[in-house]
Amino acid sequence: MAQIWIEIEENDNCGYFPIQTFETRGDPEFGQSVDIDELPGADGTQRVVGWCSEDGGSPCEVTVVLIGDSGAGESRLVRGGDQGVRIRAANIEGAWSLEAEAERGEPYLILDSRSSYRLKV
Repeated sequence: MAQIWIEIEENDNCGYFPIQTFETRGDPEFGQSVDIDELPGADGTQRVVGWCSEDGGSPCEVTVVLIGDSGAGESRLVRGGDQGVRIRAANIEGAWSLEAEAERGEPYLILDSRSSYRLKV
């Protein structure tokens, strides 16, 4: 089984997050964004992109992979670029921005393994 290591340096999207290691239980899926139907703490379908330091912060590829989780057995990891992931309601159009009040950044997301999601490739 493969492992994924995530460490996020201090940045404007989500701040510092110490190194985390996850054991994968499946093949990773890659895309431009992922829509998640039931994201805890959010209303309606949410769109998630990776966030990278290029160009002062910009969207990049997002990865979804099944991982082992000591509490839940299995979960889904949603990870982005070197500055984490960026999240907003799926019905919002336009460019992504650190200044947008309707968006938020996270180092990564852990979802229930049964969560419904759609990857845009």
